[in-house]
Amino acid sequence: MAELEALQESKQESPEVGPTDLLMAIPAPLRSNLLTPAVQKILQAMKLLSSPCQVVLALPGEHPQDEPAGLALSGDEPASQPSVRYVNYPLQATVPGIIPWLPNAATYREVARLATTLQARACTLLGTDTGFIRDSLTPEKLTLLVDPAIGGSFDLVMPLYASQAFDDLVNKSILYPLTRSLYGHRVQNPLGTEVQISSKMFPVIAANVVRDSSQQQGRLPWLATLAASRNLKICQAQLGARRPSSADGIELSDALAQLTGPLFLDMEDNAAFWQRIRGSHDAPIFGTASTSTEATDTVDVRHMVEAFLLGERNLRDFWALILPPVTLLELKKLSRLSPDEFHMPDTLWARIVYDFALAHRLRNIHRTHLFGALTPLYLGWVASYAVEINQSGIAAAQQRIEQLARTYESEKPYLLSRWRWPDRFHP
Repeated sequence: MAELEALQESKQESPEVGPTDLLMAIPAPLRSNLLTPAVQKILQAMKLLSSPCQVVLALPGEHPQDEPAGLALSGDEPASQPSVRYVNYPLQATVPGIIPWLPNAATYREVARLATTLQARACTLLGTDTGFIRDSLTPEKLTLLVDPAIGGSFDLVMPLYASQAFDDLVNKSILYPLTRSLYGHRVQNPLGTEVQISSKMFPVIAANVVRDSSQQQGRLPWLATLAASRNLKICQAQLGARRPSSADGIELSDALAQLTGPLFLDMEDNAAFWQRIRGSHDAPIFGTASTSTEATDTVDVRHMVEAFLLGERNLRDFWALILPPVTLLELKKLSRLSPDEFHMPDTLWARIVYDFALAHRLRNIHRTHLFGALTPLYLGWVASYAVEINQSGIAAAQQRIEQLARTYESEKPYLLSRWRWPDRFHP
């Protein structure tokens, strides 16, 4: 039977735990019925690693002396089963109104400092989606996440999820193609919450201060951009299907602000770096992609098109503060199309995102209003994407997103010129 040593150590006392090979951190409280299966998966994954290692499991707690419930295992593990020790660290306070599954940059900094104290070779962050830990994260997938960094080959291992055609559309339409264009790495889930980092990343994360706003509150550590801007090695691990996390009660404009706003801030912080990047290259992928079993029902786009049309009528003055006249003219043409014919060209959408990133930097309008103005345009892109998938079939969805990402890259000179000379008119 595996022995889990209850170490009763605070963060300040954690050096008594002693050096370790791997720190595994779960940046969210787990109920006892989820904690024991999670630890069992970790134990099983340790046996599958290419080389044996010692593990410390970092769990959050309001009081560092508290022993988390549910650590006793009842399995029949052999005596050779590796042991997992645990240590608590203080959990950062949650922020009302923030999407619950978003990572917290302050928590990541705390974990990175703990990993440095423990002299760990690598650190695994298992995200905040307890449903994924319970249902989808297997020992084999966990091994795919851990091995590349613990072996010293890569500094950051990002997750690659088998998402459905209409899942994670903010990521597919903005986050992935924008980070790919800016930093040159084809990391398909730059905001993934199951990640593995090597010791080279610890000082980078521990020292990284994410600029806050009233909406972000220090959330969203962009690990992929941190690694890329420091020329560290990045890869991806196939972690299989992940059900969309719930954002119930969150307005779409608020979700866009919480997901996209920090990336726009990141653009400002790293402008000197990404302006030198041209093109992109693959980030190596470990594991096998899952086969999609998605249904082929068509999507009704009428409500999305109606939202776009309402925005085109009511937000013209706001859009004129952000978008050049040629873009406004293209949007006017789109408003005359029927729902079944609605098509927003990739070039138009990429330039819209670039112009909103610039407006975010220049503060042309209040940032809360900025994302409210982006919302009907985003719904217009979703409607256009859905019309194409309805016509071409679900199998074309991945190729469709890749085409969009290539367009972001080809339109990057537009971003560069607008960023460097924002007052110059570009027809």
